[in-house]
Amino acid sequence: MVSTRVMERCADPLLQLEIDEWILDYLIFSAIKALLEDYKGSKDGPADASDKQERASVCLQLVDSFFTTFCTIHPDHHASLDLQFRLRLLKFTAMSTKRSAPAEATLPEPALKNLRHRRQEQAVSFRSGDNDFAALDLPDLTEYLAPLNVMEIKKEHIGHESTGGNIMMSDPHGLFPPAISLLDTIPFFMAVSAAQISMQEGTITDTWMRLAAGYMAQAVAEQYLVYGSQRQEVLQEAFAWGFDPECSAEDGTDDFQINAMFWGVDTVVDGWDRIRDEHAQALIPPAGADLQLHLETLMANDLSIAEFERRLIDFLDKMLMGQSKPFLLQMESGKVDGLPRKEIKDLFEAIGMI
Repeated sequence: MVSTRVMERCADPLLQLEIDEWILDYLIFSAIKALLEDYKGSKDGPADASDKQERASVCLQLVDSFFTTFCTIHPDHHASLDLQFRLRLLKFTAMSTKRSAPAEATLPEPALKNLRHRRQEQAVSFRSGDNDFAALDLPDLTEYLAPLNVMEIKKEHIGHESTGGNIMMSDPHGLFPPAISLLDTIPFFMAVSAAQISMQEGTITDTWMRLAAGYMAQAVAEQYLVYGSQRQEVLQEAFAWGFDPECSAEDGTDDFQINAMFWGVDTVVDGWDRIRDEHAQALIPPAGADLQLHLETLMANDLSIAEFERRLIDFLDKMLMGQSKPFLLQMESGKVDGLPRKEIKDLFEAIGMI
């Protein structure tokens, strides 16, 4: 029998909105956690891995279904910053852990093409602007690339270090490249990082800088070794991130927040230009050396795929746990930040849970 309080809440649109936000936040948090557990647990054995994969898939479906309903019921509502961040983190986590699953991770083709076009334009603007990276002498890597060599790359060269079935650098069978490339996901990595920095009014650290630069290096290696790219601009496009004094992005947009992320107290953040440029230069082979062999050697040592994956998943873990837990998750435990047990009990009664 439906409780009177549940019926009352349905008649109160503000209360319904608040409760629906609690539910959506809870589902998003659960989906992110399930995706990370699926990725980390894929090496625990086929049976366990299958269960975690199924749970992650169900969690994503629940978010998709409820989010559609939420937007229908509350079409003009602007979600809180915390909820917006959690949703952004979910999208990036899905892209990162499910790159070989097109139905779950791939952007619509028109959106992907638009993203690539915008990023290429931004890279050109950044390289021609007043910044240290513009002066970095980076040659065209294709001059080192023998024709067709990159097409011979196999799973054993790329995926052998991976932690399990959800291989980030190639598909599980080693036959096809991921549905979405690391190069495509860099803007999302930057956006979620900038959103976190903005919310906490913090600054990027040396650890983050090395993860970001390593991300860019992995993206370049993947383009040449896995996708067989012959584009001259790959390296410059991947590494064209930093403070741009000519940035014209509007306040509040992703581009504005990303640019602001590289600005410290009255000056650009110290260390980023150096770390970024070191990683970019490391990709360039010695004179006369073969690019493919050089990149494969890097990936077996300084550019370890397994280490990159571990650091990225750890980053996502910390991003998730660094936020306040969803309100409903706190209520489940009987401990809500700032509320005594009596008020928690009253809340349960108010929403018809007891």
